[in-house]
Amino acid sequence: MKLIKQSFEITNQEDFTLVGIKKHIEKCARVCYKSEDKITDDSYEKFVDNLIKRGHGRCLEFGTVYLKYFWSGRVCDSCNQTWPDKMDKYYINKYSVVRRHGNDIYITTNYRVIIENGWEDDLKYLCEPTEYHAKRYTVHFITNRAIMDEFRTHVSLSHLAESTRYCNYSKDKFDNQITFIQPSWIILDKEIAPINELCLLSGQYDRENPNLRYLASLVDANYAYVSLLNKGWTPQQARDVLPLSVKSELISCGFEDAWANFFYRRCANDAHPMARELAIPLREEFLNRKYILKLI
Repeated sequence: MKLIKQSFEITNQEDFTLVGIKKHIEKCARVCYKSEDKITDDSYEKFVDNLIKRGHGRCLEFGTVYLKYFWSGRVCDSCNQTWPDKMDKYYINKYSVVRRHGNDIYITTNYRVIIENGWEDDLKYLCEPTEYHAKRYTVHFITNRAIMDEFRTHVSLSHLAESTRYCNYSKDKFDNQITFIQPSWIILDKEIAPINELCLLSGQYDRENPNLRYLASLVDANYAYVSLLNKGWTPQQARDVLPLSVKSELISCGFEDAWANFFYRRCANDAHPMARELAIPLREEFLNRKYILKLI
């Protein structure tokens, strides 16, 4: 087994052409199956087409679409709001944000909204994000299963997670072992670090030491998982012996207000310490990059 610390990386979409949208969708979606090694220069086309055919709309949410539309009609005198005939559908779509500056309409939405509503014709208004567009941000978390499940309760964000159902951790691509996340309250001091897996698996260690007791449970889970696979169980069956400490990758994407709520909940003093370990430095990074100008 392997023990690592949790981490995060901001992995925003950088190309806002249709090709860039699809490439970002593929990059995020392949985290679920840990098949990033299959990405090529043109693999995005077939990959995204297959997602659409199989109805995997959640993955499509990670493709951010920025549209700019010039409206030449009249502004309502009473509410100062514009309702362009062709684009008013985005005003009432809860997954889109529409802003107006003069007669220019700035729309931020996602590729799932476009595909599932049959609005592909609107892609002719694709543009680079401007100061008037609402922005969406993507973060790649590496954490344990427990914290990942907590983060996924933020339903205003879109989430994609590494699948223990399909990933076979006994394969070479995973170094033939399970990776676990080191809890923030465990310190691997000089007395613990040299203890080998055989000692832990055979029970030849100080059972009164809670850190060693914890590590032994991970070694046992790793051994049980691989053994069950060798006996013919599938990954979705063998995963039942995995503890909450198993390494889990999570991709989350959403608008500024969704992230502000995330930080309000996960940076709070009563939040789980490992959630705070990720959320607090991530909040600082968001503030430094001016992704968020105000917090809840």
